[in-house]
Amino acid sequence: MYAVGNKVVHLSHGAGTIIDIQQKRIGDTSRRYYVIDTVGKPMRLLVPVKLAKDGRLRPVGQQARLRKVLAARCLASAEDEIPQDYRARKEIMSARLKSGRFEEVASAVSALFLLSSRHRLGTTDRRFLDNGKDLLAGELALASDLEVSEAMAEIEEGLAQMLLG
Repeated sequence: MYAVGNKVVHLSHGAGTIIDIQQKRIGDTSRRYYVIDTVGKPMRLLVPVKLAKDGRLRPVGQQARLRKVLAARCLASAEDEIPQDYRARKEIMSARLKSGRFEEVASAVSALFLLSSRHRLGTTDRRFLDNGKDLLAGELALASDLEVSEAMAEIEEGLAQMLLG
């Protein structure tokens, strides 16, 4: 169970801080909810405590580990991780982003960034790349006490280095 002030990652909406735990009644059912302020996009999430236990929330990663994962993804060639078939690529990248795992999201982002360096991305690939970078930047910002824009700049710098190496 999480407490007010905990930094967490929601699988779909990214990183945020629990600012309250509220009891809400909908019809005859009463549930407890975590109230989460997200860092990437200005929104407030209500996540049922019961669903959070099912893996919808996880603690924010440690700063050093997140940076290590980013560095490794930006050094490694993502060449073999880019299916040429659009449907296969869409399915794989969608699954990586939905996993909520920092490593999987970083893998999708590095592969899509490499693909974007070769040709213009289609709408879905561009959306996946942008969403993935937002998820990474939000978690890195929360773990490192940075502004999201600073974390995004760090991620984009690492990706640019991937092309040079």
